[in-house]
Amino acid sequence: MSRVLLLIVCAVSFGALRPVHGEIIRLKSGDLVHGEIEAFDEAVGITVLRADTGGTLSLRWDHLPPDEVRRIKAGFGFTGEEPEPYLVNVVHLVLRNGTTASGVLVDGGPSDSYSLRRRSGVERFPKSFVKLVETGKAEGLEIYEPDELYKIIVDDLGGTPVDALGNFNLAVACEGAGLYENAREHYAAAQRLDPTLKSELIPARLQRIAIKIEDAAETAVLDEIKNLLYRKKFEDALAQVDAFRAEYPQSRQLNELSGLEGKIRQAKREFHATEIVSDYFAKLDKRIQAVARDDGVTLDMAEELAEQEIHPAILAELSEAYSLGEETVQDLWDARRGGSPRSAFYGSGTFILGKQRALEFGRFDDEADDALPGLGDEAPDADDTHGDIVEKIKKQRAAKAAERQRSSRGSALADEGPTPDEWWDAAPREDRVKWLLAYYAESSGQLKVLEARGRNCRQCDALGYVEVTNEDGEIERQTCPTCKGLAYERLVKFR
Repeated sequence: MSRVLLLIVCAVSFGALRPVHGEIIRLKSGDLVHGEIEAFDEAVGITVLRADTGGTLSLRWDHLPPDEVRRIKAGFGFTGEEPEPYLVNVVHLVLRNGTTASGVLVDGGPSDSYSLRRRSGVERFPKSFVKLVETGKAEGLEIYEPDELYKIIVDDLGGTPVDALGNFNLAVACEGAGLYENAREHYAAAQRLDPTLKSELIPARLQRIAIKIEDAAETAVLDEIKNLLYRKKFEDALAQVDAFRAEYPQSRQLNELSGLEGKIRQAKREFHATEIVSDYFAKLDKRIQAVARDDGVTLDMAEELAEQEIHPAILAELSEAYSLGEETVQDLWDARRGGSPRSAFYGSGTFILGKQRALEFGRFDDEADDALPGLGDEAPDADDTHGDIVEKIKKQRAAKAAERQRSSRGSALADEGPTPDEWWDAAPREDRVKWLLAYYAESSGQLKVLEARGRNCRQCDALGYVEVTNEDGEIERQTCPTCKGLAYERLVKFR
C-alpha cells in the first residue's frame, strides 16, 4: 500500500454509511480516515474527500478489512453478492512425471486406466503412470461445455427461477462461471420482475456484463487471470496483468483489472505471510536446538546468538526460499496475526535471569498498546505516515525490551547451588533447548510474549528453602540451591 497521510481520530461512531457531511473509514492497519466518499467502484474501491486536508484519497478494497468492505458496499446497495468462480468436483491425477491432470472420472474404460472427462474430451491415463489420486475442485468451464455447465448450475440452485431474487442469484452464479450471456438474461429478468430489487447493483452489473460480452477477447484474459489467482499462481497472474495492460491500453475493463491486481497482491501477501510464519518457527526450533545441543557453546555465546544472530539468519533463509527481499520478509513477519500460543520453560535455570526478571509474572498481551495511535500519552501528529507510526512503535518496544534486559540481573541471589555457567554446562541438552527458546522469546524482540507465570520449584515446592539436618541433628532451613530462593521456575507463553 502506498503511504497515505492519515488523520487519527479517537471518537468513533459507526452510523449510517452515507452521511452528508462525513464518514469514518477503518483501514486494515487499524488507522482511521475521516472524510466523505465521493466516488465508488464496486470492483475497485472508493475515493474519499478528506476532512483534514480537503484532498482526495483513493483506497482499493484490499486496503480495507473485509467487514469494512461489506459495510461500505452495503451502504451503496451492493450487499456482497460478488460473483465467485463456479467450481465443480473433480479428481486430480498426480502423475509420476510431476504433472497433474484434472477431470471427472468416467466408467467404461480399460480396467488398467483412469478415464478423465474434460471439456476437451475423454482422456485415459494408465494406472502405472499415476502416483496419486486426489479429490478437489476445478473451474466449471475447464470441465464442461457452456450449455452443460448452465444446466448444472440451474439444478444446483433448485431449478429454473420464477421470481426476481431467484433470477438474481442465478445471474450471479453464471457471471462467476463465465457464462455471461446467461448472466445478462437473468439479471434482466430480475430487474423486470422487481425493479426495486437491488436497484443500484443490477444496472451496474448489466453494464459490466455488456462490456464483457462485447470485448470477449479481453474478458477471456481477465477470466484466465482470475483462474490463476484461484490456483495461487500469483506470479503468473501478475505477469498476465502486465501483458493485458500492454496489449489493451484503452480497455474499458482496466478498472476491473486494477481491482483484480489488488486482490492478487493481497492474496499473495497473505499466502506468503501464512507460510512464512510456519517456516519461521520451524527454522527457529532447528537453530535453537543446534545451539543448545552444542557443548562448545557457552551460556554467554548462547545468549548473544539468541539476541543478535538467530533472527537475521532465519530472515536470510526465508528470503532465499521465497525469493523475497529480507525487508519484505520482515514486514510479513511483523504483520502476522493470531496463531496458536506457544510456551517455553526456563526450568531450574530460571535463576540465571535474576530475581526481578524471573518473578515478573502476568499477562503482557497489551504491553505494546501504549505505543499505538490514540492509546498512549502522545498521539502521532496528523501528518505522520503509517510507516512512521509503525517505526515509532518498533522503537518504543525495543526501548522497553532493552530496559528490561538492563535490569534483569541487578538483584543478588543466594550463593547456594551452581553458578549460571555451571548450570548451563551441566544441564541436560533438552533443558538447555527449553531455556534458550524461552530466552529467545523474551530477548530477541521478534516474538510477542503473552504471559509469564511461575511453576513451583521442583526441589522446594515454592518454599524458597529446603530443610536439612545439621551436625547436631537439628533441622534447619537453607536457601533452595535449585531456585536460589526464587521459589518458582519461569514459564512464558508467546506467539
